[in-house]
Amino acid sequence: MSSQIYELFGFLTSDQSAEAMRHRKQCMCPFMGAECDGGGNRYQSFLHLNPTTDQKLVEFFNGRTAAIPAGVCSLKTSGKVWVVCPRRLFVLGKDNAHTRHVDFCENLLRRYSPLALSKKTGVWSEVRIMYDEQSEDESKDDDKSFNYAFDYIICPTSPKPLAEIAQEQDISAHKLERSLNKNGYTLARRNGQIYVEEYPDGNPVIVEVMTSSTSGGNKSKGTTIQNAFRMAILGQPQDAPGINYRQVWARMVSQLIVKSQIGKKWGGCTVWILQDALTNYISSTTDLNLRRLVSQAFKEINILTLRYLHNRPQESGVLPLEVDALYAGQIPPIHDDTDFNRLLQAASIPSKQLLRAILLSKRPRTFILS
Repeated sequence: MSSQIYELFGFLTSDQSAEAMRHRKQCMCPFMGAECDGGGNRYQSFLHLNPTTDQKLVEFFNGRTAAIPAGVCSLKTSGKVWVVCPRRLFVLGKDNAHTRHVDFCENLLRRYSPLALSKKTGVWSEVRIMYDEQSEDESKDDDKSFNYAFDYIICPTSPKPLAEIAQEQDISAHKLERSLNKNGYTLARRNGQIYVEEYPDGNPVIVEVMTSSTSGGNKSKGTTIQNAFRMAILGQPQDAPGINYRQVWARMVSQLIVKSQIGKKWGGCTVWILQDALTNYISSTTDLNLRRLVSQAFKEINILTLRYLHNRPQESGVLPLEVDALYAGQIPPIHDDTDFNRLLQAASIPSKQLLRAILLSKRPRTFILS
């Protein structure tokens, strides 16, 4: 099964335009509007070049030798294109950086969750929450824990007095103020009080981005991401690793219900962003008929699928995406203590107040204005 890199730093590998070459030489991601961070492969696929043996590559990257991201956005395997980088599918700008793709992603939220962006909205990325709930009965071994990471948590904000927040969190106002200043929050004094202008008081929308993962490749045969990237940059024939379909679905199904449950408990919802190729695979290999779940609005479980824009007039430049479908349904009910559906749900979910404290302790990725 042959596999090649389809998009490199946001452009088709066949695209030799000045814009495409500039992005490659500078390792720039046109979706984020910043340097590529490795996407789905992250630092596992970063290259470190030898000035002697990798002379052509060093010249291509303008003398750069260290930590070069393998900017592979998608692969083409047996005639099908599979997105492998989450930034290629969905990304929200960092520090108010805007690209055409960021605007597209923000508009997806406005379309399906207008209340979430009805006022100034905070965006927090890569949020990890660890929480332990101790049993009230020390003689019983039934402590519960919560340990989950979220790609994005999006929450409307409103001004709130610093003193009230400090009291809620049981910390000193001085310590809280210092932390908020460090994390880039806006503080303003009104009527003798200090207000936190971006207090996350609304109902959150959790966004999880799931892309296909590669099979890893064979180093001896030269079918790794790193080697395929090298060949593609040099304009030589390349063989890339295939797609590990089962691993992706297994990873997602283990979190689909529980993260939807978490979003509901916090008064909001969770939406999974997938490529249509992946949802087509899910429909063909499971008994779940997604086409019967097509919806116009978010429900308890949400899968929003995107696809490459059909009937595109050009084969150069960044290829746009469009909505394929929104699939939405309900969280399976728990009937009794012997119901194995309990395996798919969280043992304990921290309060919304704790969520707010976690968000305030972390620098927001950006703020979206209504």
